[in-house]
Amino acid sequence: MERRPEFLRIRAALAASIHFRGLASGDLDSLAALGRVRELRDRRLAVRRGSRQEGLWIIMSGCLRLSTVSSRGREFVYAMLGPGSYYGLGSMLLNRGTPTDVHAVGATAVAVLEYRKLIALLDERPRLWRHVAALLNTRLTIAMEILRDITSGPLRQRVVRRLLGQAMSNGYDVAGTQPINMRITQADLGHMLGTGRSRVNGTLKRLEKDGMLKIGYRTISLLDLARLRAVAGPEAFPS
Repeated sequence: MERRPEFLRIRAALAASIHFRGLASGDLDSLAALGRVRELRDRRLAVRRGSRQEGLWIIMSGCLRLSTVSSRGREFVYAMLGPGSYYGLGSMLLNRGTPTDVHAVGATAVAVLEYRKLIALLDERPRLWRHVAALLNTRLTIAMEILRDITSGPLRQRVVRRLLGQAMSNGYDVAGTQPINMRITQADLGHMLGTGRSRVNGTLKRLEKDGMLKIGYRTISLLDLARLRAVAGPEAFPS
């Protein structure tokens, strides 16, 4: 098979992703060989809600913001997906319209694994279908936790759970000790939790004062994961 010039770049992104790095080297090679790189400008609408998903996207750099706007103009942000994460798996497999709008946050590059070729590879190697099933199960579990956290618990706990859930969705190890830096704004966090930016800001400031995180420009860094897990509660993220 003739490999595209961007093969090595895509292969490196897959190997670095917690969602894919456990695959055999040959499987990573085969996946990377299917991909092509798509560059997205900051704030560009990359996918419109209801459109057909062309394939599986692997975020290589930058960030994808998944959101919808209600008929009354109220926005809800589902996730901010950073490098190593993926988008479009469920919609691609079902060959249905995507459930959210997707905007690029900052200059963003994604590897696009084309639908038909990817399905053919999965059919050829059933072990990859098992891997896909595990990815979908993890996303479903996180989605259920997010639904719970939007409506229950004090705001401080909800904010921390959402940040840790966001980190997990992006493939970070929230059970570890290494700081985690995420591309997310306070306004987006408020949209995720169904509350105002000012309330989120006050909660984040107190967490920052306690040394658990650091607020940056369009970023939030999780510094003390052990204490953040304690705030989230054992039922959310067991130590």
